[in-house]
Amino acid sequence: MAKLVFKPKNNGGINLAKKISLYGILAAICIVFSYIEMLIPFDFIAPGVKLGLSNGVALLLIAKNDIKGAFAVNTVRILMAVLLFSAPVTLVYSLSAGMVSLVIMSLLSRIRNISVVGFSIMGAVFHNLTQLFVAFSLIGKGVLYYTPVLLLSAIACGFLTGYIAKIILKNKNFKI
Repeated sequence: MAKLVFKPKNNGGINLAKKISLYGILAAICIVFSYIEMLIPFDFIAPGVKLGLSNGVALLLIAKNDIKGAFAVNTVRILMAVLLFSAPVTLVYSLSAGMVSLVIMSLLSRIRNISVVGFSIMGAVFHNLTQLFVAFSLIGKGVLYYTPVLLLSAIACGFLTGYIAKIILKNKNFKI
């Protein structure tokens, strides 16, 4: 009688394991950044304003042309941060804004003349615009008064996050 033996093909299984482990570590770093951002109150500017440090990890992955990794890490980060640090309703805001900003940054990263700082700023702007759209849909037009403040804070925070990413990317020892 013949034995049925399952021998999976080794299509880079070790590399896949390393990549999954790396994404897990990066997601954990993002969760720590989310916690730190929660401790730094910027509510005096407008409700929900944050530096976007945890988005910097996805920004680095996009800059290294790992779009799938950026989506995976950012999705895990958003889900875990909502579960750990906020109310479930914020999942609608965070997940939609996170995905839209990643799509925008991914598309802009393919354009040669746009630097990591440029697509970071645009990602932050679209992140805030998406959250405003969600808030408008759920709450009403009163939230639109925050638009100028949120756009200015997106430009400032997007610049800061992008500039930090640019410095990290210039480091010859940096590898993802």
